Parts: sequence; structure tokens; C-alpha cells
Amino acid sequence: MVIGLGRFGVSLASELTANGVEVLGVDSDAKVVRDQAPRLTEAVIADATDPEALTQLGLEDIEHAVLAVGTHLEASILTASNLIEAGVPDVWAKANSEAHGRILKQLGVHHVVHPERDTGRRVAHLLGGQFREFAEIAPGYSVTSMSAPKGLCDRPLSGAIWRDKGVQVIAVRRLNGDFCPVEEGMVLAPSDIVIAGGSPEALEALTR
Repeated sequence: MVIGLGRFGVSLASELTANGVEVLGVDSDAKVVRDQAPRLTEAVIADATDPEALTQLGLEDIEHAVLAVGTHLEASILTASNLIEAGVPDVWAKANSEAHGRILKQLGVHHVVHPERDTGRRVAHLLGGQFREFAEIAPGYSVTSMSAPKGLCDRPLSGAIWRDKGVQVIAVRRLNGDFCPVEEGMVLAPSDIVIAGGSPEALEALTR
């Protein structure tokens, strides 16, 4: 179930549907529901702040609920409370501020996401041009793909070198090839793409 069919909710629901997941979209705006219905398994008009309205949607059959309402704080909090009290086993919710996120966590929401904040951080790391992709997996730990750092190319690769830099190399892709696990003694070429994990600071330092 995806509650709130704004830009974030529709993007998420459409991607899930495209990957074979059955998605029930919920919004209180009839026009929005009509417009988005073709993209989803099912779309209904309902006020998710009303516990009875939510119950009538068959919450007992819902495995995951995503609360994609971020700008209307009261609606977000009331809906989150309804989902938790109804016993939905896995609730995700969008927060538009740190305070909003804390409240959602206190209500018992299992996963709180900050799309704007996370996108801003990702773009900040991509702006330098060294990272091809960047994702923050947990506070203080990120995964990135980057061109093989010049200082580590054309010599046998030692895990100790990477560990000393606070970075874990996960995989390497040769030119026009597939990603493969890193092996001790592997020699990197400037054309290789490296998947590495570590703190954002360690990863940024490695590219320099």
C-alpha cells in the first residue's frame, strides 16, 4: 500500500508495479486517483487519517505500507499512528524534516526516509565528478562506484592498502566486462570501475 500519490508516492509505486509488485495506491484526491490508477494494480479514494476508512481497505492483507505524505504533518502523523495501531508489519514513512522523522520513529514507524535530504547528499558527492554513483547505506557508511584511483593502478592490489584507508573494495568491473569479486594481487587498470564501501570521508579521500 502506498498512501499519498504525489511525486514521491507515484514514482515509488510505479517502480514497484513495473517490477511485478502488487500495489494499492491511496489518496484523498479523486482526480489524483483517476490519473494514477492506470499505473497501479489498484487505486482508491480514501482518507487515511480515518482509522475506519483504512480498515475497510483490507489492512490485514497488506505486507508493506509506504506513507508518502510528507508536507502535511498532521495527516502524516495521524496516518502513521493508524497503520501502527492496525498492526501493519512493515511501515515506511517519508519525513520532510529531522523533527518529523523523530516523531514518526516515536510512533513506531519501522523505516523513516528523507528523500530530499538524501538526494541532496548524493548530488553533493557526485558533483566532484569522481563518483559515478553514491548511496548512503547507514549513518557513516556509504557505497560508491568510481573509476579506479590512479594511485592504486598498475600494481598488485593488497587488501591492506585499502583497509589502511578505511575502505572496503567490494567488486571490480573490467572494460566492457561484468563486475567480479576483488582478489588479492589483482592489478587495477585506469579503465576499471571499482565498487567500494566506507565512510563518505574515506571514500572522498580515496578519489583524491
